[in-house]
Amino acid sequence: MEIETIYKRVERNVDQAAVKLIRSKITQIRFSNNSIDISNEWNEELASVFLAKNGRTFIFELKNEKDLEKIVPVSISAIDKLEKNDDFVSLNDKKNTYRKKRMRDEKLREIGGHEFVNSFIDEVKPFVKRVGGVFYKKEIEDSILTPFNSGTQKQFGVEFVSRAFDENDYPVQLSIATSTDEELPELLKQGEEVLDLAKKIRNVKEGVEGKYNVIFSPLCFASLVSYTIPMASAFQIDSGMSMFTNRMGERIGKSSFTVYDDPSDDSMFNSGAFDDEGSPTKKTPVIEKGVVKNFLHNFSTAKKYEVETTGNAGIVSPSPWQLSVEPGNEEVEDMISSMRKGLFINNTWYTRFQDYREGVLSTIPRDGIFLIENGEIKESWGGIRISDSLLNMYKNIEGLSRETKKVKWWDETMHTKSPFVEVGDVNISRSK
Repeated sequence: MEIETIYKRVERNVDQAAVKLIRSKITQIRFSNNSIDISNEWNEELASVFLAKNGRTFIFELKNEKDLEKIVPVSISAIDKLEKNDDFVSLNDKKNTYRKKRMRDEKLREIGGHEFVNSFIDEVKPFVKRVGGVFYKKEIEDSILTPFNSGTQKQFGVEFVSRAFDENDYPVQLSIATSTDEELPELLKQGEEVLDLAKKIRNVKEGVEGKYNVIFSPLCFASLVSYTIPMASAFQIDSGMSMFTNRMGERIGKSSFTVYDDPSDDSMFNSGAFDDEGSPTKKTPVIEKGVVKNFLHNFSTAKKYEVETTGNAGIVSPSPWQLSVEPGNEEVEDMISSMRKGLFINNTWYTRFQDYREGVLSTIPRDGIFLIENGEIKESWGGIRISDSLLNMYKNIEGLSRETKKVKWWDETMHTKSPFVEVGDVNISRSK
């Protein structure tokens, strides 16, 4: 598909149009029970077309340019029947320039997926009962065209998730996601790291309810902030489905806690130079030293709030690009050795909110829950649930590691760079 062809066909029928065209090449290699079981490759094109006419807005997607002549008349007819969208002001009408992304991925591109996965399996399987996971190589070309701006940007990256089970089928899991050759050594150490985690498994028991200090791994803490920062979207705030509502400038965490939406970090896969309406992107502190610093805006929500756009369109709903939690100055080993009694939680899923406004949630830890007593791991737990609020946990942060990891897992975790984080008095209940 050609973006200019699509744009020319739609723009003459409306007041404003924006076309986003994504070309993607994705290789997937999935493995389980110590062997590769699925290998896929997808080459896809998808166009997202935004239309604005007489204060009304409409979006449709296009997978084949041949369908354009059928879809456009239907879309124009539909938009004329819609109610006016009072939240939409305009696409960004300023002529913008964009930074050039810094791509350092030559060595990553050379990695053979089958060879990498088979090497990982051969390294790990002598020491565990079984291992599984998934490997991705992703290459994306993203173009936009509006009445005021146009641009094209590319991205390449590798994602790898591994899960190892001991003789009693107790699992541990790791994740890495990177777009830079600088982290190739970290990628090649995944076998060693998952075995180090598996060696911590001992005395498997059902967990005990109570209040605990918890050390969250980067993968687990990334899941928490992946549910937090999307709520900083002005759309979410206006809808009332956000813990940030009426909290601009309010302290919601310890002064050691800072989280950015950072599309400028090209070592991570979801970086970007421009958003869906042609605004330049930028690094935005959402929570800075524990205080709510910024909401995430597109051009229209920025006009409503009388601020500058943060470059986070979604034309309908602003959204974050990728997250970065500012590290601390502690060593992970010291965080564990100094803990009198608490938990190390490696991963979590099935996160559900009881109250979005207060950040009240429950989430089920998995893939490595370790009881620590007097600085040593004593037991491995299952069957627990975190029943607490994000506001409580962020206010109870007691330490952050110097070390960070870049992770991405399924739909639970956005592309995130996070340290290990210790939180005090986390409420643990039973999940069964």
